[in-house]
Parts: sequence; structure tokens; C-alpha cells
Amino acid sequence: MNPLAPMLPLKAPTLKPRVISGVLRSAWWLPWLLLLAFTACSSEPGATPGSAELVNGPGEESVAVSPTATPAGSLDKPAYRVPAEKDKLQEIENTPAGPYFVQHPAFDSPTVVFLTGGSGSRRSAQRAWSNYLSAGAGVDEFRLVLPYSVDFEYIDEAIRTFRILDEVLACYGGDAGKVHLGGVSNGGLAAFAVMLARPHLFATLLGTPGAFPRVAPPAWTKALAGRAVFNGVGANDGDWQPEVKETHDALAAAGIESVYVEFAGEGHIVGADFDESVFFDFWAKH
Repeated sequence: MNPLAPMLPLKAPTLKPRVISGVLRSAWWLPWLLLLAFTACSSEPGATPGSAELVNGPGEESVAVSPTATPAGSLDKPAYRVPAEKDKLQEIENTPAGPYFVQHPAFDSPTVVFLTGGSGSRRSAQRAWSNYLSAGAGVDEFRLVLPYSVDFEYIDEAIRTFRILDEVLACYGGDAGKVHLGGVSNGGLAAFAVMLARPHLFATLLGTPGAFPRVAPPAWTKALAGRAVFNGVGANDGDWQPEVKETHDALAAAGIESVYVEFAGEGHIVGADFDESVFFDFWAKH
């Protein structure tokens, strides 16, 4: 029996203009499906650490993505490196992979790349920081990276996530084996696609909510083997809750460590009183 069979019937959440308008305006899934197909043929999820890959997205030149980090104490930092500013959400612009926000920890810590919802604009990243990350217990124990877009919707250029990760590790150090990937709404869709494309770059996957591509390749089990997935959704989010629960059930049935959490009293986007600590607890345990 095909172990992937329980997952194949799943579909992406119902597309609502007010929720994921970018998907309705562009065929963004197609480039990702082509990339996933290429990945399945040419790249193993357990790629040897230290080997660079060439990845490219729509309209981009191929760029080298190294899964290894520059050690935190190394003097061999990129010339374009922006000095780290502690105790604030620092904005990084005018670098090869920018723009994005980053909060630096007081000491060398795991990295979290969190993809934001809506258009993925600068304001979207700031809202995600405020509602999903800034007040959680444990926020100071991770380097938090929030990419954003200026001239595009981030979901359409989400492949830039690989370049941002490589740049952050090279400029600020960190263990490349302790990088977590998460996202909300459009950012959750992008995060799940990014994970399938290069699963060996990430220790865990978090959606709040998130979902796999509509036409999921038979790669879920292989890509997520040995990795944990957090499937979170607002208890009042009727558009997404059924699909998020289905995703969790399918992953669990396939032997993937999956956590399913409904946020009591919350809708599609959480409110200001939401306790983000649940995310940091998940990352700290993995």
C-alpha cells in the first residue's frame, strides 16, 4: 500500500479574496510545482551539509544557497553585512537578499524564519511581529527573521526565503541545523511550499494557519521525515479549520510528528491578546 495515499486527496484551503487575494491574481503555484518536481528528481532532503545548491525563481538568476552557516565568531563576514542592533526589530535593506526584519538574541540561538500574511508587505511583517511573535515567552531565545516585499507580493517571490536564510546565517552566525520555518495565512502557504522544496534546510514547519500546495507531490512523508509540524488555526476560522485539521490527521497517519492546536476565540488572524508563547514552546522543544 502506498504510504502517501492518505495525503493525496487533500486540497488547499478555500480561496477567499479577503484572505489570500494574491493567489487569486496569480498562478503562483505553478513555479513552485515545477521547482518541487525538479527537487524530487535532483535533490535529496538529506543533502550533505556544506554542499551549495543552485536555486532560482521566476525572473531570477540562479543563486548559490549554502546550508551551512558562518560561525558566529568568524571574522569572515560578507562586506555588505549590516551590524547587528540588539534589543529591537532591526530592518535590513539594500543587501543582496533584503529587505527583511530581524531580531537578534542576546546569545547565539536557533533561527526562526516567519513568513507573513496578506501581501507580505512591510506593514504585514510589522503586524505579524506584533501579533504572533513579539510578546511570546521565549522570544529572546531565537533569532527571528521576517521577510517582506516592496514591489511584489511575497507569496510570488517566496523563493527569496532561501537567499534570506543564507544571508542571515552568513552575516550573523547560527547553527544551520537549528532553523525553523513558519508562516501565517499567505505566509503559511508559502512556508509549506518552501519546506517541500528544500526540507533539509529546516528543522520544523509551523503554519498558523498554513497548507500544502493544492496539487501535492508524493513527497510529504519523505520531505518531513524526522521533522515536526505545527498546525495551528483559529477556532472561529471556518474557512481554514477543516483543511488544517485534515493536514494534521494525514501527517499523523503517515508517521510524521504533527501538533494540532485550535486557538480559542480567534479567527483567521489572531487578536492583540493572543499568547504567542505556544509557538516558542514548540520551537524550543525541537
